[in-house]
Amino acid sequence: MSDHVVRLATTQWTYREVPPEATPYSDVFSLDAARRWSRTEIEGAAGLLAAAGEQGADLAVAGEDIAHLSYPPTYLDDSAIFRTLARETAALAHQALSEVARQHEMHIVASFFEPDGDQIFNSAVLIGRDGALIGRYHKVHLPVYETWMVSAGDSFPAFETDVGVVGMLICYDEVWPESAAACALNGARIICHPSAASPADYRVRCRAMDSQVFYITSTKHHSRIVAPTAKVLADAGDRRDAVVTADADIENASLAPENYWEYLYSGIRDHRERHLRLRRPDAYRLLLDPNPPAVKAYPPREIPTAPDARRAVYQKQKEDYRRGLRGERLHYTWTWSAEQEEA
Repeated sequence: MSDHVVRLATTQWTYREVPPEATPYSDVFSLDAARRWSRTEIEGAAGLLAAAGEQGADLAVAGEDIAHLSYPPTYLDDSAIFRTLARETAALAHQALSEVARQHEMHIVASFFEPDGDQIFNSAVLIGRDGALIGRYHKVHLPVYETWMVSAGDSFPAFETDVGVVGMLICYDEVWPESAAACALNGARIICHPSAASPADYRVRCRAMDSQVFYITSTKHHSRIVAPTAKVLADAGDRRDAVVTADADIENASLAPENYWEYLYSGIRDHRERHLRLRRPDAYRLLLDPNPPAVKAYPPREIPTAPDARRAVYQKQKEDYRRGLRGERLHYTWTWSAEQEEA
């Protein structure tokens, strides 16, 4: 391998249904059971990261909410449950990730809920080869239900490592191309994307190519490593509890052939550099307009975040979760299709 080549890895921790005793919506909920459940989930994620280290990974990525708190962040009847679990599991996660990173002398990225004073953030952390924290990112684009007890971040930082400059996104962030673009403009050559939902193949490849970065997703299905050319370098498919790796030349990955026309015209062989230098930010002002013409095409609307409106939504959610715990069919689903509508 050349001096530029590093080994990237992503992990795929298979979804496991939260047991009733670890679910506050259940009549048999126990805080101690929730603690045990989260500890087991953190240990599972750490085990896969260790397996990546054994395969020589320089950087390995784990998924979103590795403590698998899942239900407590929306349980409004007793917010202390989420605050307690977030505080305790964040400490456990930091310790577990630090130990694995130090043992295998690799970088790690993973996501979990993390308190900061009176606020709780959905954080992604970047741990260095020595087990020390290099940097953290707070999820910017929160689904509405997540805003009930979690605070949103407001920036897309990037961090220097000996692997390359690393940026981080979490789950819903990838729906907005501006997220990856902001990471890249801050210097990221690698974007790590822990996610609870499995992002579509076309989105992952577009984010990588548009921002000229290596894009690494860690999720429940089809965790991927994608090159700046949009080529999928590794894909975990539907495998359970999997690790996949890819060797990457970070510095030279965006170089065009010497006989490429754009190289002739611009004198710049590096796609990434050319994209950056030929930007027209003066023409992009509309991106910062909070009320652009496209929004004005819709009637005024309030998202149900006020206390009374939020409580009404919460009651519907609570009833549906309890219906599921009784083994009944849920009214609400996370996906929609014409077939479901007809049913």
